[in-house]
Amino acid sequence: MAYALLISLKHSLELLLDPGRSRIQVSSSELQPFYEDLCYLKSFFDKVKSLEDSISVEEVEKDIKDVLQNSRNLMESHLSDLVRSGSERSGDGSWFSRELVELKDNLRRLSNMLKAKENDLIGKQQLPTDVAVGVDVAVVSEIHQEIVGLEDEVRMLRQRLLDPDSRLQLVYIVGMFGIGKTTLAKEVCNDEYIRDKFTTRGIVRIGVEYKLEELLRELCEVLMGSEVKEKPTVHELGNRLKASLSGGTYLVVLDELWNMRVWDHLRPYFPDDGNGSRIVITTRMTNVDRVAYRKSIFQKRLLDDHESWELFCNMAFSGMECPSELEGIGKEIVLNMGGHPSALVEIGKCVSELPKTVESWMEYAQNIIWKTTIPKVVNAELPHHLKACLLYLGLLLPNYNIPASQLIKLWVAEGFIEPDADQNLDSIAEEYLEDLVSRGLVIVHERSYTGRIKTCGMIHKLIRDVCVTEAQQQKIFCIVNKDTSTKKQRRVSIQSDALLGMMAVSPVRSLVFMCAEHQDPLPVFKCVKWLRVLHALPIRFSKFPDQILKLVRLRYLAITFDGELPSSISTLWDLQVLIIVSSRAISSPVFLPLEIWELQKLRHLHCMGFDLPLPSADLHLMKLLTLSGVSFRTCVDGVLARIPNLTKLRIQFDPAVHAVEISSTGDVSSHLHRLESFKCAVTNPSGVAFSLEGFPSGLTKLTLGRCGFLWDEHSAIIIDQLPDLQVLKLRWNAFCGPRWEFGDAVYHSLKLLVLEDLSIEQLKAEPKNLPVLQKLVIRRCYYLKEIPSDMIDILTLKVIEVDDCGNSLVKSARLIQEEQADRRNDDLQVTIHSSSDDSSKSPRLLDSMNV
Repeated sequence: MAYALLISLKHSLELLLDPGRSRIQVSSSELQPFYEDLCYLKSFFDKVKSLEDSISVEEVEKDIKDVLQNSRNLMESHLSDLVRSGSERSGDGSWFSRELVELKDNLRRLSNMLKAKENDLIGKQQLPTDVAVGVDVAVVSEIHQEIVGLEDEVRMLRQRLLDPDSRLQLVYIVGMFGIGKTTLAKEVCNDEYIRDKFTTRGIVRIGVEYKLEELLRELCEVLMGSEVKEKPTVHELGNRLKASLSGGTYLVVLDELWNMRVWDHLRPYFPDDGNGSRIVITTRMTNVDRVAYRKSIFQKRLLDDHESWELFCNMAFSGMECPSELEGIGKEIVLNMGGHPSALVEIGKCVSELPKTVESWMEYAQNIIWKTTIPKVVNAELPHHLKACLLYLGLLLPNYNIPASQLIKLWVAEGFIEPDADQNLDSIAEEYLEDLVSRGLVIVHERSYTGRIKTCGMIHKLIRDVCVTEAQQQKIFCIVNKDTSTKKQRRVSIQSDALLGMMAVSPVRSLVFMCAEHQDPLPVFKCVKWLRVLHALPIRFSKFPDQILKLVRLRYLAITFDGELPSSISTLWDLQVLIIVSSRAISSPVFLPLEIWELQKLRHLHCMGFDLPLPSADLHLMKLLTLSGVSFRTCVDGVLARIPNLTKLRIQFDPAVHAVEISSTGDVSSHLHRLESFKCAVTNPSGVAFSLEGFPSGLTKLTLGRCGFLWDEHSAIIIDQLPDLQVLKLRWNAFCGPRWEFGDAVYHSLKLLVLEDLSIEQLKAEPKNLPVLQKLVIRRCYYLKEIPSDMIDILTLKVIEVDDCGNSLVKSARLIQEEQADRRNDDLQVTIHSSSDDSSKSPRLLDSMNV
């Protein structure tokens, strides 16, 4: 869409205008006016949403998009020609071609037109100086709606609200938009048991934006039953609300909460009189578990097949039975709604007005996706800067579980992320992802110990369908299957090789291969000279394709091939992410070409089967943040000193093959002062692999495998030298010996401890040894007899996970479970799993459980 294209082009011009960041030297006097017009266009997009009667962005978006696309095409063509010819300067002549000058003039005329429209609109209404609150009051006595599939949920929620605990409690009803959170809250408020318990009840809708004064005013009017005509201050309103609630039992529903700061502002005005009053908050924020106790969260579910069909028939046939000839197509329509109540209601209403014929229903079903509430949420409610990021997820296969780090790299390479002087692009992209999660559009499958997203995906099939349809209509991307046309498409997800050789892909900026198998698609690379993103890991090339070396605008390259990486890789001077997998044995990697050091924009390098060589010249990769897949041969003084800003390092080590004179990690400590995460897996272990002495003291995450360390001798080194360590993962005999006794040792910062595939028999630890531990994971430690019973008293401990361990350890875990139940302590969750008890468990799920 136009906004994402605008951000990408604006960022490209910023690089060109900065001589210190670009190899291409151009005249700033020619580019600056063009850049200023782009800045105005961005401000127009940002501002237009805040105008109450704003002009439709869609009216001008196509014109803007056409101009921007043509501008980028011509600009990138010229840049590519300069790089290929070996000339990196534009010379004394004009950098702009005749065509680009014409487009620049068109952009200026377009900017002037938009400024005139904006001024005219502002003349009619002043922009608000403060965001307005979206408050919608629902009177409880008027609640009446037919409910399908809510009986059990009403009963469970009622039970929580009537809990004998006398303290004021919050209950969060969490779920995606349109799933029925508000309906459930209203139904419970009208329940006879709830009416008997709570003398005051009320529902107020918060919305995305709010103003505290107006929100308090509405709360007072709803809960006190009288209009507030005067204009008291916020403090006066709050005190009035608090006084009206004091002494009585109340149930208040804050509907559609988008920001936890709202409750922080309101909290002082809701008294806790020890009488069992309750606050119910409905929210799309699927990450609410990061700020609330687990027992406070009520997850609103989708409807099952039977409930979905019942609701659909109620709406489509007014409760009558579906005619037999329509049942087949009707159930197919219902299945496509995926149990989404709001979508089923809308679809049911629409088909109720159709002729009761199979033909009319079939025709309607072809465009059914645009009849639901979901397109409105994606198009109308979503900010411009998030739309392209969300639509991009449609490129992925259905039900695909993508690592957040990979998605973020793709977003950045695509140019979707607007730069900020105070944050790197990856951090901004991570915030975008969290925003999409909080809006109920993306689901988190796994989070790290710190709460950061590890893997995620589309929260619902309907959202993906909308993203695919919307993106293909706007020519943001297309999915290539049989008989798919790719004409004028910018991004292509190749999910079938049926017509790959016939694709017309010359304007393509991104190729993402998602299928399991492909033939080498060499003909494709010949006609995509402006490609920025190439994700081709599913294809196994017999050698590195030379055609890729002509794609000089590549920012992201992920590829699997036999042989070696050519020295001409340096021609890809814009490369930011390089992921290469070689079929050669991981235990004997070869060196990358020396020219790899010329890729000055490289931020992430994953090179499984290769090592980073020592450069002959004084070259540094100052922007490199992550390095993985290399062996210990990379960890030498001359190499590490040239990547000083590295934050993550993943290495393989084979003592039998790497006859290197490395007895410690002193080189890591000497040069990688910003290193936060270190992972080492040893192959062919024979005794202690290396010394633990000398790690950077700021290390927060350490993962070791098959290192052969001794508990008594080496665990003390970790404590002494890594005071900031928060995550310790010990796998595959990383430590050996029957007993790990902590004694007086204290891991002051450790939050996550993983013990996996170890031969340990006894673990002796007390709360004082692990004062801030949050999660303990034990997997396949078949000889370990028990979990120390005292660990239950670690106040910060939230999760104990036992997976495929011996009977004795499982028994001790169950005893802890029982003790937690006796204490009514819901803050500690103990989970026990054995693969022998669940043969149907999918490999994908098992993989996702790895911490």
